Amino acid sequence: MAASRALDPSVARFSKHFDEDWLFRATLRNSLRACAAARRSSCLQVPQVLGANPRERRIDYELLTGWHPIRAIIRRPRFGGLPEAQLRHMFLTIGIALAEFHHHTHRIHGDFDFDNVLVRREAERIVFVDFTPPEYARFRDYNRLSPYRDIATFLLFVRAKYPPQLLHLAFRPQVPTLARAFIEGYFRTARMVYDSRELERCTNELLESTYLGRSFAARFLRRTRLFRVDDLAP
Repeated sequence: MAASRALDPSVARFSKHFDEDWLFRATLRNSLRACAAARRSSCLQVPQVLGANPRERRIDYELLTGWHPIRAIIRRPRFGGLPEAQLRHMFLTIGIALAEFHHHTHRIHGDFDFDNVLVRREAERIVFVDFTPPEYARFRDYNRLSPYRDIATFLLFVRAKYPPQLLHLAFRPQVPTLARAFIEGYFRTARMVYDSRELERCTNELLESTYLGRSFAARFLRRTRLFRVDDLAP
């Protein structure tokens, strides 16, 4: 993409700058691919790319207001006061949106944690953000890995990614229910059959190859049922 023309100052936007040229180009490709997928999806929304400046390694995005990371809900004792039915529908929709993203881009997100999934009360769409390759992605095909990697990443964050002082929140009975709603939504839309062995493989790979497995929560919770996948079949 050529250097962006002067943008309308009345359009709300935010800009992201990059230190390395390959990160700028990879993020731009990923972002444009995600935008195209969102236009063809029923549940997926992403910030639109408004422009890009290769010389400054800058991408300008549409600023979406009123949306919050799913982390802000997961880490609150009563899930922010959301009714159980609304919570379940939200996680079902996240699963559908991820399946649509995978289908229309033929790629995975690659860093599908609960900070990169934005939600809003009673919204019928889910926003995905941050299409910059994660730190581990020093190889070209990082986002062509198994779709179960995105699924496993999200489940690990929802079920087990809590700071020590909030670790008790991982044991709330609603958490596995929401995880199953996410799985149900994904495989309601995805053109593949649920494979618990592949999900288990990707979960173990993430725990062994990323910081997640070295965290206090992971070391403690791996002795519990929270890392088992046999209760997630849709």
